[in-house]
Amino acid sequence: MRMKMKFRRILAVTVSAILICSMLSGCSKKEDDTQSSTDTEINIEDYLFTEGADTPIEVTGYKKYSGADAERFLQAGDKVAVISPSSLPSRAQADAAINGLKEWGYVPVEGKYVCTVDRTLDNCREDLEWALSDPEIKGIFCVRGGYASCEVIETMDRKLISEARKPIIGYSDITACHSAWNSAGVPSIHGSMSAAFTDLPKECADVEKKMLQGEIPEYKCAGSEYDRQGEAEGILVGGNLTIMTNVMNTEYDSTKLDQPYILFLEDCECDYHQVHYSMTVLKNSGALDHAAGIILGEWTDTDPINGDYTGDSRGGKFRGVYDMLLRQFLKDLDIPIACGFPAGHGEKNYPLLMGEKVRLSVTQDSFTIEWPDAEN
Repeated sequence: MRMKMKFRRILAVTVSAILICSMLSGCSKKEDDTQSSTDTEINIEDYLFTEGADTPIEVTGYKKYSGADAERFLQAGDKVAVISPSSLPSRAQADAAINGLKEWGYVPVEGKYVCTVDRTLDNCREDLEWALSDPEIKGIFCVRGGYASCEVIETMDRKLISEARKPIIGYSDITACHSAWNSAGVPSIHGSMSAAFTDLPKECADVEKKMLQGEIPEYKCAGSEYDRQGEAEGILVGGNLTIMTNVMNTEYDSTKLDQPYILFLEDCECDYHQVHYSMTVLKNSGALDHAAGIILGEWTDTDPINGDYTGDSRGGKFRGVYDMLLRQFLKDLDIPIACGFPAGHGEKNYPLLMGEKVRLSVTQDSFTIEWPDAEN
């Protein structure tokens, strides 16, 4: 694990906070020693840190997917719906997705309400149901994440998902869609959206391009001190931790499968308090106890200071999110755990085939992820 926490700046922030508290508590100071609060303003970006984004990773090979949904992967010339069931994207984001899909050899078809400023929930649902029901559309590419895809999933005709069996591509808030797809037994792709054609490193974009066509990678990643050795197989489910709390115990909760699953989790812009809250929801729902293995992805822009749950009263300050998760939630689980797969909100976002059987193998120095239903 590579942590980008800036210790000297954290120390400076802590000292400044102590000084502020002392002044507010009525500690006497000479007038000429008193400083304005503007002199001790805290720059949040100075102490946010990220885990998992720079894990060394190697694509050791590709295999052609040969499972039950092999014919559902895309081919050159296929029409792909471009929609946004989450937050409203900019015109530039939508155009990046459309032009990028053209470069990849597809025929993108934009939904009616992708960039309509005054669009409604009904409009978002209409775009998604159109993408699923139109027989000429072979895949669904989301422009961006954000918020509120859960509202769309909850109000749509979810039978369309299992009937159409079309892959949906996205991540972050699109986790709600992954859960709906995977609970219906339909695979999906956890991968970059418009950023795949603008900001994503070429090595990640190349893997995503291949995965859309059924060329499934085999990943090998450097291990970390937090990994738990072992091997497990199961359906790959999960995504953004915060969004996972929104789907728990719903009709489209992918952790309620009647078969073993591997749980993937990532998140961004959280403090320990928020992560603890979300993980408690997963724990109390049984999602952690029923997992055959766990893959922890990127935790980006984590705030180690905000909130009152920093580890001080739990055996010492948390060294990071992985440290907190292993100490507070995962220590008693006798399953393989891999920390730091580079997928999520970091610079790198390697795609994952969700809703299909995956094999996780964790050794002392590394871990591998492969899909056994893909063949050479």
